[in-house]
Amino acid sequence: MASPSFRVSELNIGRLLIVSSAIFLLTVPLTAFAQSFVSGFSSKEALQPGMVVAVSKDSKTSVELVPGSEDWRIYGVVIDPADATAVVAEEGQNTFVATNGRYPVLVSIENGIIESGDYLSISSTDGIAAKAGTGQSKIIGHALEEYSSRSAVLTQTASGSAVGRILVDITPGKNPLRSETLVPGPLRRTAEAIAGKNVSAVRLYGALAIFLFTIAVAGAVLWVGVRSGIIAIGRNPLSRGSAYKALAQVLVVSVLIFAVGVIGVYLLLKL
Repeated sequence: MASPSFRVSELNIGRLLIVSSAIFLLTVPLTAFAQSFVSGFSSKEALQPGMVVAVSKDSKTSVELVPGSEDWRIYGVVIDPADATAVVAEEGQNTFVATNGRYPVLVSIENGIIESGDYLSISSTDGIAAKAGTGQSKIIGHALEEYSSRSAVLTQTASGSAVGRILVDITPGKNPLRSETLVPGPLRRTAEAIAGKNVSAVRLYGALAIFLFTIAVAGAVLWVGVRSGIIAIGRNPLSRGSAYKALAQVLVVSVLIFAVGVIGVYLLLKL
């Protein structure tokens, strides 16, 4: 017969499964959900879908093109309301701006060819995005498609750079490239190899924390199980069979917790 301490471990298997499920759910980014609501604004100028805009300095209900020298003002992208899941607008607000989701954006190649996964910020041309650099403080999101001089060209900037339209995951925020120096090279390369794209320092360290936490939890469960099994067998050698069976269950739970953590890390880096 197994010792009381080992029976407690068996009873806690259900709780451990709940913990592992919670780890998984907490690591799924909110970006995995559907397109967000799109807000309507007024504008003093005609704005085309795909242009990057900022909230007007004169009115919070009006938008204007983001000046090429003011990337910190990036707010969202003008879209066709037919592409949105839901639109919130008042009378007279005929410019629709998305601040989240996947929509076409006008881009230029003035900062180089755009690869899928590249972060995008504002170019030197007002309202037109381009590949982000370390000198820019804010991005509009990251590219989901490639764009080069061989791609479809809609027009050209004043400097002669080709301008086209590509699909972008719109997530306005701080430029992760500015914080790359805070991430060790091998760690960043490993994360980018897993994700297949650039990974922000915040997301990378978050994934690392989850991975280490998962190892700690799985290791603790396994250690407690082995220790309890040894104690149970020492106290009652006849309980060896049931002790081994319970130990196998604990091992399975440990492996499951580790697997769930690894999947969570993958999703956090990939999505």
